[in-house]
Amino acid sequence: MKVTAEIPDCAHCKSRKNSLFHFCHSNEVESLSNNKTCSTYKRGQILFQEGTNPIGLFCVNSGMVKLYKYASDGREQIVRIAKPGDFLGYSSLLAGGHYSISAAALEDCTVCLIPKQQILDLFKANSRFAENYIKLLCDSIDQSYSKMADLAYKPIRGRMAEALLLLYNAFKDEDDNPMGVITISREDLASLVGTVKETTIRILKDFKELNYISTRRTDIMITNANGLVKISELYD
Repeated sequence: MKVTAEIPDCAHCKSRKNSLFHFCHSNEVESLSNNKTCSTYKRGQILFQEGTNPIGLFCVNSGMVKLYKYASDGREQIVRIAKPGDFLGYSSLLAGGHYSISAAALEDCTVCLIPKQQILDLFKANSRFAENYIKLLCDSIDQSYSKMADLAYKPIRGRMAEALLLLYNAFKDEDDNPMGVITISREDLASLVGTVKETTIRILKDFKELNYISTRRTDIMITNANGLVKISELYD
């Protein structure tokens, strides 16, 4: 991790209009910019770990971050991929407990950190911010329920197709990647889908033979999104 010398200005952040801070007043936004820190992380570097105390609200400025837990057998399970504009650690911060998951850079990224007390003060002072925060928590719970249902009832091929579409849309939003080329290790992809590396490689080979994707080293290019959508919608 390296603290950046140049701190992105919240007032001119393109993600703010669709974020928690959309309804913050100009003086509140200025205070956020003045009090936050911003750090760059190399792929694989840890932002925070499960079981540690929350220190603030993380916001992804560029790149992507994986949020994950370890199963009882020691395998990593990615529960969410955070892209630019997404927040991390918001539930643990408000609950006052420890982080319930860990976060690490999926690729080189820049992440801002707003101090915990400033977020708590803003929650009390700005009702629109508080409403957005609660909505974010509710959306997160709904997504968790959907993921649990998918793991229980959706075949692995369907989960793989869904994961590739999710990653495609996330990578496509990056300024320097309009084609949505997915750069991810097979281990991380397996962790996201809830399977093992060998199964991931086999399914990717099947999708490649169907001309749904093409691959180049760790890069994955989607060539037939509609085909993947059909597979992703199948349940047992």
